[in-house]
Amino acid sequence: MPYVMSVTRAGKTVEVEKYYTHRYKAKGVKRGEIKNPTSEEQEKINIRQAEKKLRRRINANFTEGDFHIIFDYKKEERPSTKEEMRKDIDKALRKLREEYKKQGKELKYIHIMEMGSRGAAHHHLVINCIDTKILQKSWTKGRVKIFPLDDTGQYGELASYLIKQTSKSKELQGKKWNSSKNLIIPEPEITIISHREWFRTDATPKKGYYIDKNSVKKGIDKFTGYGYLRYTMIKIPDRDIRKLE
Repeated sequence: MPYVMSVTRAGKTVEVEKYYTHRYKAKGVKRGEIKNPTSEEQEKINIRQAEKKLRRRINANFTEGDFHIIFDYKKEERPSTKEEMRKDIDKALRKLREEYKKQGKELKYIHIMEMGSRGAAHHHLVINCIDTKILQKSWTKGRVKIFPLDDTGQYGELASYLIKQTSKSKELQGKKWNSSKNLIIPEPEITIISHREWFRTDATPKKGYYIDKNSVKKGIDKFTGYGYLRYTMIKIPDRDIRKLE
């Protein structure tokens, strides 16, 4: 019976989703029990979707040597409104663009604002690599914390962390994150597979990739009643491929 295969390439990762849908339902497939999501369940679904979009966005545009940075505020410099926070980050981003331009680069960023329960404000940024001294030069309101990205190319944990921060401060920004307009936006390639009665429930990597075991999810979607399989393949570094040869 036919099923849908969605493949999304983002940097070193390839995300695969296989699932059945009522649109392509064929004889012989038994649909499980379904239910409508509660408001709490819908919120969890929305968060998972936001994480997926952000994960793909980070994976497609950033890599080893790029940074997750946090702009902190000195206590006396803390903003009292989200408008002040927005002005502060806009000013810092303008300075950063100028510095990148001087070096013949183009600034790429993803930005999230966070306000703690005790009033501490933070700006989270994922940006492409530049001299760390320039980061402090561009932010004069407080400290700059710098976390270099690793070489895996899979930044799902970072995306999950950032979405948690923005979910705690929903009132700060209309969207869950803001970003520069020069980012690659990964789009899934959709294929309808019609020559198998049931897709294999084992995640099998293609040559040169390995399976992110934490990404493997399979079962029956309780909101659609149909089976699914999801997993992510990550490119094996060339140096490790040579070791295997």
